[in-house]
Amino acid sequence: MLMIKTERLTIRQFVESDLDDYYAIVGDVDSARAAGFQYAHRKADAAYMLRSAISQGMVFAIVETVTQRVIGSIGLYPRIASSGEQEEDSAEIGYVLNQSYWGQGYMTEAAESLIRTVFDQRLLKTIWASFLEDNLRSKGVLEKLGFYYVDRFTHSPHALYEPGKTEVIYRRDREN
Repeated sequence: MLMIKTERLTIRQFVESDLDDYYAIVGDVDSARAAGFQYAHRKADAAYMLRSAISQGMVFAIVETVTQRVIGSIGLYPRIASSGEQEEDSAEIGYVLNQSYWGQGYMTEAAESLIRTVFDQRLLKTIWASFLEDNLRSKGVLEKLGFYYVDRFTHSPHALYEPGKTEVIYRRDREN
């Protein structure tokens, strides 16, 4: 079981007792939109999402050490190749932070510690990331972390998520 400690944070597996803090994050429309998912309309929706995060194994709670509150989530998700198969040695990073903690360097700190851990343990060679073009905060986090631009695409006008919006793709490779 992975647990990482930084100066201000603990990155650990989610547990069911995280629900109230988790709902404060995923129930916020702006935080959910910035992270690229539909917000939890009710606490029951958040409970379903939390159970899913717990079962995925590589999705972690970001805990502020001083308060012991869950302030965010960060995960590494399988990346699917054009063949439809899961890419080996590659994953996509996804994260969301309680809006009250935006702009304080928490996500950069959490992401850097997770990336360093998986690269040091040689679990992955490449980490991918994407964000909506107007999400300058996420772009800034990724660039601070050493990710670089790869591509961009515009969602179909009929897409379920953010129709007509442009998504930007970044990546970071493990140094040999």
